[in-house]
Amino acid sequence: MKYIKDYKDGDRVFDIYFCKFKSSAVTKNGKSYENVILQDKTGTLDAKIWDPNNVGIADFEAMDYIEVYGEVTSFNGALQVNVKRVRRCEEGEYDESVYMPVSKKNLDEMYTELLSIIESIQNTYLKALLKKFFVEDDSFAARFKKASAAKSIHHGFIGGLLEHTLGVTRLCEYYCTAYPALNRDLLLAAAICHDIGKTKEISAFPANDYTDDWHFLGHIVKGV
Repeated sequence: MKYIKDYKDGDRVFDIYFCKFKSSAVTKNGKSYENVILQDKTGTLDAKIWDPNNVGIADFEAMDYIEVYGEVTSFNGALQVNVKRVRRCEEGEYDESVYMPVSKKNLDEMYTELLSIIESIQNTYLKALLKKFFVEDDSFAARFKKASAAKSIHHGFIGGLLEHTLGVTRLCEYYCTAYPALNRDLLLAAAICHDIGKTKEISAFPANDYTDDWHFLGHIVKGV
């Protein structure tokens, strides 16, 4: 398989990708076409189906895995695929892990480190609160471990929320070492919990999009 990051102007595409987005549009001349965004774990690539009624264009929807045949061109400084043929793939034809962006760091190791920090908290009530979420609530722990921290701005990949949270917590640990006057237990507890609302605000992959229930309230309100 050729990854999206390796394509350049003039390349041919003939492989399976995840369809992250699909919408219909009309040109200035009134001709219908379709906008598509292809995705693998290395990134996304804009694609256009200029002749959606062509016999080689099979039915598919967003969130499907599709086999695409086309040509890579450059438009306004960005690459896009001119799709000639496409078909929807069946389960078993693809490996989902190839198409979803995942943290380069080991999720289990990061979560174990986070739990060790929680265990080091001395304040009885703060430790009990943290354990209620990260140790005792298996459903929350599973969501948190695989959630992204954002759609695209930062840590927008599986395990991104965990990686981001651990990074912030490590920084706060350092600050407590450099400035002993800081309340370590309170600062670390705040760091660990500061983005937990994103487990509700942003849906899991492959969608990785804002949820209807919490998009307007945001993760800060949900976290509270």
